[in-house]
Amino acid sequence: MRNRLERITRSVWPLIISVLIQGCMVGPEYSRQPVPQRNGWQTVKGAVALQPEDVRWWRSLNDPQLVNYIEKGISGNQNIKEAQARVCEARALRGVAVASLLPQVSGSALYNRSLTSSTAGIISELPQKLISEVNFEQNLFQAGFDASWEIDIFGGRRREVQAATARAQSSIENYRDVTISVIAEIARNYVELRGAQRQLGIAEKNRGIQEETLCLVKIRQDSKITSDLEVEQAKAQLERTRGSIPPLEASIRGSAYRLAVLTGQPPTSLLNELLTTSPIPNPPDIVPVGLPSDLLLRRPDLRRAENDLRAATADIGASTADLYPRFYLTGAADPQSSKFIDLFRANGFAWSVGPTVSWPVFQGGRIRSNIAATEARRDEALARYRQAVLTALQEVETSLVGYAEHQVEREQLALSVQSQSRAVELARERFETGIKDFLTVLDAERQLRDVENSLALSETQVLVNLVGLYKALGGGWQQTDVSTSPGDNRS
Repeated sequence: MRNRLERITRSVWPLIISVLIQGCMVGPEYSRQPVPQRNGWQTVKGAVALQPEDVRWWRSLNDPQLVNYIEKGISGNQNIKEAQARVCEARALRGVAVASLLPQVSGSALYNRSLTSSTAGIISELPQKLISEVNFEQNLFQAGFDASWEIDIFGGRRREVQAATARAQSSIENYRDVTISVIAEIARNYVELRGAQRQLGIAEKNRGIQEETLCLVKIRQDSKITSDLEVEQAKAQLERTRGSIPPLEASIRGSAYRLAVLTGQPPTSLLNELLTTSPIPNPPDIVPVGLPSDLLLRRPDLRRAENDLRAATADIGASTADLYPRFYLTGAADPQSSKFIDLFRANGFAWSVGPTVSWPVFQGGRIRSNIAATEARRDEALARYRQAVLTALQEVETSLVGYAEHQVEREQLALSVQSQSRAVELARERFETGIKDFLTVLDAERQLRDVENSLALSETQVLVNLVGLYKALGGGWQQTDVSTSPGDNRS
């Protein structure tokens, strides 16, 4: 009967321990927080609630040079490389956390040769003949093996693994967020460079027209048809146009420098190819913006904030586990011998094995204060997550409005340029026939230059807002995803 009871006990205890290990985890479980829900975005021209077929939105601008720069930026940008290194670091730290769940084994080895004095202590009292027969030089060979395994009954170690896993995933989302920002910065600087080239072209065209006008006025002055005042007015307008050219050239070079650095190259490396004038890319007719409910899945900064919240929640459980005892299985083997050949014989072994319990009895409130601190950090992470969601919604709405309104502005300015060009032609004709004075021509040309500049700025701003809209929607990171997930790190 007694033997049967012992057999039952031996079979039941492992089951009980297994249930405790698998089922008991202190601390709160993470649950996804409710966020503001929207059925759709405001209706604007060119935006539809469709999922993008190709997340590489920059291809829709049909500019091969821009596509090339973005691909170079994804592979060469130093901020992206830094974010990739953080992913590797976070995955390695997760491996450290996982290792705490496994047995820890260490080994040691020792060799020592010693000489004992024959003239000290009780040895000096022995007969001299006996002392002469004793070898006072000795060898000691010793090896040691220690093993320890913490049985994670209350789940503190598993909570640490949960936190490390969430932080590893957060680092991946940070990498994706940095990638989106770099792509958007490359596109924005490229568009602004082409916009500045457009303005420069307008300024140079106007400079040529105004130089011809000045020559015409001087000829009329020589013929006593035009006064000195009209000549000086023509000169003033020409110099004003000439003065607008150097800032535009500086802006173009500045954008070229920034593009080179964003693609991971020295600042002047792209000057030759970027100083060649090209048109501003045309925006697509339709922009698929998806639904607000998709934003949490598409924006990596929101996914990062949620993983930070998940990690902070797991930290509470890891801190709470310090209130409970820790259980260890420990063992040690310590073979030793004066001869190496006898080191691992049975009679040379010393060993020990057994369970160990450690329970903090009095810590002066340190553990509970640490729990309170982790709970406060969880609340901070929750507030950041909710604020990130609200900010994301606001950024999309703002980008939609900006994109739509600047499209309307661009269309109106295009019509204004047509009308003002016709006004300049009429003013010139009437001036040459003597119906109108030269001031009318100058004013018409000035207005045309201003409207053309405004149109160039508006066309640039339409694309800048489009880039901002794609960035706010979280588009682009899917094509630059990291190769493995943090769960693949099992070391």
